[in-house]
Formats: sequence, structure tokens, C-alpha cells
Amino acid sequence: MNPLTLILFLIGVILTLLAAVGSLKFPDTLTRMAAVTKASTAGVVFFCLAAISHFQDLESSLMLAAAAAILCMGIPISSYLIGRARVRMDKAKHPLVLKRDDLSVD
Repeated sequence: MNPLTLILFLIGVILTLLAAVGSLKFPDTLTRMAAVTKASTAGVVFFCLAAISHFQDLESSLMLAAAAAILCMGIPISSYLIGRARVRMDKAKHPLVLKRDDLSVD
């Protein structure tokens, strides 16, 4: 393994670990979901980059790049929809007072 692969893999591990810590430490569903979504998506992208750096094959690289792109589009959208459903259930406690509530318009 070359050093670039190890560095990318280590960054992915750290980001995934931060996502796990965020899911345990944050007080409510919405902040937990935000931490997990951002950090785990970035972690998976770094895992894919490490695999691309390791294999150095065009077919594998295209497959991993496509997987990373699909995850980058899918995870934030699904997280948004889950958060929106949680807010609509009126069980979500907002720690901050919002000046404008965009979900009340829908």
C-alpha cells in the first residue's frame, strides 16, 4: 500500500468515528442526524478515494467513483426527508428559536 492510500483511509476512519461519536453525544434527533450524515458521507468518499488509489484500475475507479457520487446524492436527500418527517410529527424539540419556519408553509 502506498502512503496516499493509507492517509485517505485514515481520514475516512476518523470521519466515520466522528460520526459515531456525534450520534452518541448530540441531544436530539435532528442534530444527531446532521452529524452522521455529513461525517459518514465524507468518510465513505475518502474510503472510495483510498480504494481508487490502491487498485489503480480504470474499471474499479469508475465503479468506486459512481458509488461515491450516488452516496453523496442519496444520503443527504434521505436525511432531509427523515428530518422533515420528524419535524412534522411535532416530536422534534428545536433547541434554537427560528425566525422563519419553512416547513410550516408546506
